[in-house]
This record gives sequence, C-alpha cells and structure tokens, in this order.
Amino acid sequence: MNRTALLLAVLLSSFGLFAQDVVKDKVVLAMKTGNSKELASYFIPNIDLTVKESSDVYSKAQAEQILRKFFNENPPVDMVIEHSGVSKFGDQYFIGILRTRNAYFRVTFFLKKTEAEHQVKQLRIEASKNDL
Repeated sequence: MNRTALLLAVLLSSFGLFAQDVVKDKVVLAMKTGNSKELASYFIPNIDLTVKESSDVYSKAQAEQILRKFFNENPPVDMVIEHSGVSKFGDQYFIGILRTRNAYFRVTFFLKKTEAEHQVKQLRIEASKNDL
C-alpha cells in the first residue's frame, strides 16, 4: 500500500514538471518564431516585462504590442535555453539567448503555477554581453 502511494506521488509530481516543461517549450517556440500573440497567451494578466531598457508591469495586450514591435525590429533566428532553476519563491526560471538578425539578447522568464497551469509572470529581454 505504501509503495502504491509513493508511486502515485512520484507520478503526480512528474506530471506537474511535465506540464511546466510544455509551457516552457511553447514559450521558447513563440520566441523563436517571433509570435507575440502566442507568447502573450502564456502571460499572467499583468506581467513584469523588460524589453531592452524599458521595464514596467503591463497588461497582456500591452505586452503583446511591445513584443510585436520588438520582433518586427529584431526578427528572431533561434533561441536556446542555457540555464534553468527554481527561485526562492518556488517559481521555475529559464535563461537563454535569443539570436535575431540584428543582435543577440539574453532572455529570462519565470513560470508561476496558477490554478491549473503554469504562466509567465516575468519576461526580460536584454542586450547580451556575448554578442558575436
């Protein structure tokens, strides 16, 4: 009986991690393709967004417009996640490099567990110090 309960607990926690990975992969794909509408669909209602030197808390609609402009000015070529972890608040974070036609950008985003899903609560797109 205890083995069954332990197995069930492991499976349920694995499902939570799997769901988180699915959202992470969808966010990365939206970044790679420059799909601001798809990307914004994973945001909490008011997201902490930094794009280059501009930083504020925006609604999903405002954030989508800002990202659409960014992607129009910097068409994405590829994005690679280089590091991930868990913040002291329990949110999963991912750090990667977004390669565009114009430059490289360091991207950091935090996934927060909401009622039934994981959503992006913070997204930062900053100039990369590793431009090639």
